[in-house]
Formats: sequence, structure tokens, C-alpha cells
Amino acid sequence: MRRLIVLLGVLAAATASAWGQGWVPRGPIYIYGDAQFTWENGVLKGAGTPDDPYVIEGWIIDARGHDYGIYIDGTRAHFLIRDCQIRYPLEKAGIMLSNVRNGRIEGNAVFGGRVAIHLLASSGVLITGNAIGYCDYGIVLGAAAQGNTIYGNSIVSCGFPARAEGYPNQWHKGGVGNYWSDYRGQDLNKDGIGDTPYELVPDGYPLMEAPVQLPSDAAPMRTLDLAKVGERGIVALAPGSLVQLVATDIGVGVDRIFYRLDEGQWLSYADPFPLPDRAMVRMEYYAVDKLGNRERTKQLVIYLDIEPPVTRIVAGDPHYYAPDGKLWITSRTKIELKAEDASGVANIFFRIEGGDWRSYSEPFIVPGAEGPYKIEYYAIDLYGNREEVQSAILWKDDSPPSTEPSVGGQPPFEPTPPGPQPQPEPQPEPEPLAALTFRITLTSISLLDDQGVGKDWGLACSVNGMSHDVQTPSLPLVLYRGEATDLSLRFRVTGADEAPDWGEYVLTLSPPWTITTYALEIPVYEGNDPTADRFGVWQFTVEVAEDR
Repeated sequence: MRRLIVLLGVLAAATASAWGQGWVPRGPIYIYGDAQFTWENGVLKGAGTPDDPYVIEGWIIDARGHDYGIYIDGTRAHFLIRDCQIRYPLEKAGIMLSNVRNGRIEGNAVFGGRVAIHLLASSGVLITGNAIGYCDYGIVLGAAAQGNTIYGNSIVSCGFPARAEGYPNQWHKGGVGNYWSDYRGQDLNKDGIGDTPYELVPDGYPLMEAPVQLPSDAAPMRTLDLAKVGERGIVALAPGSLVQLVATDIGVGVDRIFYRLDEGQWLSYADPFPLPDRAMVRMEYYAVDKLGNRERTKQLVIYLDIEPPVTRIVAGDPHYYAPDGKLWITSRTKIELKAEDASGVANIFFRIEGGDWRSYSEPFIVPGAEGPYKIEYYAIDLYGNREEVQSAILWKDDSPPSTEPSVGGQPPFEPTPPGPQPQPEPQPEPEPLAALTFRITLTSISLLDDQGVGKDWGLACSVNGMSHDVQTPSLPLVLYRGEATDLSLRFRVTGADEAPDWGEYVLTLSPPWTITTYALEIPVYEGNDPTADRFGVWQFTVEVAEDR
């Protein structure tokens, strides 16, 4: 026993020395259930209690070739992910939590990939002090993630900095929000907090300066699939990108890839490499298979994208451009937003008459009475370049013309001689302009996850308080037909056991409606306790379409 104690003491001392000098590389971490918070899974200390949480700390994880950097699933113990560096999560996410309670993600750096932090059906998670950058998505909270707190983070140059799909979560604490590099608000009183909320998520206290910084070597990572490069041979990448080259061979497989930049020396590709700091780089390349067959040398022009997208507004029919420059539309005119960017557009946002910002997905109509309407819009590209807010005034006219006879003065025509006159053909009354109507349909219901919470399920929905039982064989079920208006659609799932368990989701629609499809996740916990081990997750799919 004494020899074992001495051995463990030496190991602990060596480990502490290594972390004292910096981060330590290791492979991805996957933990399923509380029993897997172990040394082998990167846990350094802790007992899983509020006062002594399990601690995952000090790791460098290169996520290339893996689905995730750290993935924790189905836990209730208290844990802390601290001071880790997750590089290049090119697949699912750098840090992913699924069905987790009592987690804390603090002081980490996640950069250069697809999604930095993703929460699924998790609650009571605190995300603070993290530096996130150069990802397609920064922080994503799934529809069943609720009661989580996110503040004091730096989100830099992400195509879609944050997304919250369902239940309420808190994006600030104690008057401190997060730093968003694409925030364009002002700080007139110089208190370090933006005067207007950040529009993508309800962060009412956006920070004007980054509270934490990315590592100095942080960079975006982009994979160039050389077998799929288009005939134009042109791509756009973010400045500072590391380039990963991939080639394919149908036969024996690729052995090596050779490349050179701007007619320099030919190099054998081994690891992702940075590009020269120039606006345009010419790369030549070829691959050799394992039999020595060599493809012909090809050329690729790489542009560094530092410019934001350019968005324009396009009115569908009917519309009219007046000589004075006014654009006239009706209640049936669909408005389309088109954005162009060298690297690709991540998202477009718009609002009408100073209302809430909305994510643009499909052409929309402008509701309300006749008159002028101000449409504001902007786009963000895949590398976080954000367009300045653009605006246009659209004049709405739904009234038909009115023809009146001339009264007083000289008649416009010569008097008609007496005698029988031909009677004009009767004309049909003009049809009134029909308002645009919509159809809301519950298209499908499915059980995504079942951890034994119940078997006999009851499904129900209501539209503005009018309830309807739902049977899956009756789907698809039309819930509403009519004009765009304020609607509250409540979907409820009940487990009929000794102590009924239930969950619900309220989908609120306000004009203007977007033609789209909603995938609503509804978690149901045993005893209605979000910390329970037994739960189920249902998905209701709702479609909003034009009712022709």
C-alpha cells in the first residue's frame, strides 16, 4: 500500500508540473453517465458535488477527424470544463452537452471549426469566460435546452455567432452580457455596455470590448477538397485560414499531394498550412496515387475574404416602380432578400418598421394598412463579415382605382343626336383583392429519445386556447387557415402513469409570417423534474405555408 501511495504521489507531481507549464495535448473526451467521470476520461479531480465538482482541465484537443472535442451525455453530477483548448471542431462541435444537468464551461478557447459549443436537452449549465472564434456557429442551444446562463464570453468572427431554438435561457448576468464582434451598437455613456440589445439572442447587455482573448495562434481552418474544386478554380477563404488539402482516388487511393504557392517551391503536403498575407494567392497542385499515377497539374486561385456581403431587396409581383423612385407593392407582394458574397452567405436578417429582427429564410409579405413601410436588412458571411444595416421604403397600396363622371363645365364629347342608342354591354363587377392567406399544418410527431419515463402518451395542441386532441394516424393535421395574425400554438405531451408527467412548447407567431417549417422539441421528465434520470424527447413538426 505504501509503494502505491508513493507512485501516485509522483504521478500527481509530474502532472501538476506539466500543467504549470501550459496545456497538455490529448485525444477527444467522451463521457456517458456519471460513472464515466474518470481519470482515463480526462477528469483530474473532484467528487461530483456542488462544492467539489469533477474537473476537466488543461487539455489541448485537436478535433480534426473526430465528431467532437469534449462530449458529455446523460449526467447529473456537477462538473467543470475549465482552461481547455479545443482546436478545429470540423464535424459536430468542440464542446457538446446532451441531456446534462449541473455543468459549467469556463475559461476555454474553441476555434476554427463548425460549432464551438452545442447544448442539447440540457439545463442548469453555466457558460462563461470562454473565447470562441472562427466557427460557422458560435454557441447553439437546442430547442430542449432551458435554464442555462451565458455571459462574459467573447464570440469573434463566427458566421452565426449564437442561436437559441426554444426555451428561455439567460444571455447575461448581473448586468454583464457577452462580446459579439459583429455588434454594431453604440456606447454613448462609456460604461462598456452597448446601449441597444444584441439582436440574434436576447443579450440586453452586450460588451463593447472582449473580456477574454483567443490564443495568439488561433486561426480558422478550411478544408479544400481538391477533387471537388469547380472548373473556375476559384475559392474565397477567411484571412489567416489554415488550409487542409484533401484529394480522392477511386482505385488504390491517394499517396501524396504536391503543391506550390505563387510559383514558389514545390512542397509535399503533410499538415494544414497558412496562406501568405495577400489578397490573392495562386496555388498549383497535383496528386499521386499509390501506383505512381500522377494527375495533371491544376491551378487554384484563392481570395482572402475581408469584405461583407452585399444584400439587395427584390419585390415579387405585383409591384410598380414609379418615375419618382418609389417602389409600390400590395399585401400579396412577396419580398425577397438576395445577398452575394465571395465566400458564401451565412445568414440574412430583417425587420419591418423597427420591429424585432428576424432571420430571413423565405420571401415574406408586408402586413398592415396602406402606406409607407421601412424595411431594414443586413447579411453575415461564413467568416463573420457583417454588412452594415441597409434600408428601403416600400409603399403599400391595396385599393383599386375609382372612376367618376365629369361634373360641371363642358361635356368632354359632342352631344349625341336624339334617337335610340346602343346599350353598353354589362361588365362584371371587379373582384376584390383577396388577402394573402396561410395554412399551418402539424405534419408529423415523433419520439426522438425515450429513457423510460412512460409508455401511454397523450398528445394535444391548441390554437389561441382552442384545444384539440391529436392522433398520429390523423396527421397531417391543419391547425389554422387564414390571414397572418397573432397566434399562440401550444403543443403538449402527457405520460399517463401513476403520476402524470408532461411537457409543452408554445409557438408564438406574429405578422409578418415567414413561410417555413418548425421542428419543436418537447422534453418530458419523470415527475416533471428536469434533473430526473428518466425522460423522453418528442418532436412536433409544424409547417407554415401559403394557402392557395
